[in-house]
Amino acid sequence: MSWRFHNALDSFPAFSKDWDDINRQMGNHILLDSRFFGPLLRHFGSEKMLLAVRDDAREPGMALIEPRKRGFWQTFQPGQAPLGAIHLGGHGYDPSQPIRELIRALPGYALGFSVTQQDPDFTCFASLNGSAAVETLEYIQTPRLTIKGKYEDYWKQRSKNLTHNLSRQRRRLKEQGGVLEFAMDRSFETVADAIQEYGLLESSGWKGGEGSAVAADNLQGHFYREMLGDFCRGGEAVIYRLRLNGKTVASDLCLERNGTLFILKTAYDESVQGLSLGLLLHQEIFRSVFNNGKIRIIEFYGQLRDWHTKWTSEIRTMYHINFYRSAWVPKARKFFKSAVALRCESKSDS
Repeated sequence: MSWRFHNALDSFPAFSKDWDDINRQMGNHILLDSRFFGPLLRHFGSEKMLLAVRDDAREPGMALIEPRKRGFWQTFQPGQAPLGAIHLGGHGYDPSQPIRELIRALPGYALGFSVTQQDPDFTCFASLNGSAAVETLEYIQTPRLTIKGKYEDYWKQRSKNLTHNLSRQRRRLKEQGGVLEFAMDRSFETVADAIQEYGLLESSGWKGGEGSAVAADNLQGHFYREMLGDFCRGGEAVIYRLRLNGKTVASDLCLERNGTLFILKTAYDESVQGLSLGLLLHQEIFRSVFNNGKIRIIEFYGQLRDWHTKWTSEIRTMYHINFYRSAWVPKARKFFKSAVALRCESKSDS
């Protein structure tokens, strides 16, 4: 079957229904929804990007792709996207076949194509057959929390260090007359204010120092405001806040679908001393989720950090997949890299 290519920036809106149709066939992951990748493309895409469309009624395919270097392409992967932008519909076939077709159809003479950031529990490439022209590379370990039982039992299973520290902080704050308030917001009308608040929190920390923080007037701020607003209209976005004496000091930006809560971004006011604001916020979120009963899984979809392990021991490894035009391509690349390394070593010894 053939692949067709379109300018992604121009064509994606017209193909968004088809994109979502394939996504629904494959489990309807919210982070692969057109309302997630549409704003990503508008704010972080480029004119070099293509929308690849596979014309096959039984085994359709769509992907947002971009050139990586000469002869090599990859799925669109801005830092705000946890998963690679590709859908392959159908069941019971080797998914490497449509990718081989894609490589041969790409403009120029493509040598390889990388499918980035795949979740082993949610990928269309789980049934890959072994091939010398395919390689899998570990990406990151990422955590999740399965919600089962009562919150009180879950809390008793946390480490004494965590439970003691947070209880002590709450007790001391109460003694000092401080008031912590937990709030959740699903309203479209308040998204802009929530993003502005979130940006101020993130700018107070190291991301503000290096210029990578979300701000109301930068590309990240525009993306999160548009994306969360779209999902708020459908009841699938939620913004959690922790307020200290009426001021927001911590916030999570989240999406939820089919019983899963996805934590996209977390920020807290790093100028506040003596309180673990991120941990206190997540304690409130998890308590609310346990008691509400609608969420079964919390996904973090980020690099495993120490603070994650305080809440869960469920960890899995995400990965990239490199597909090559032929088995000789990875062999040639490996040979070339070895030759370059040997040459550099020889120069350093001389």
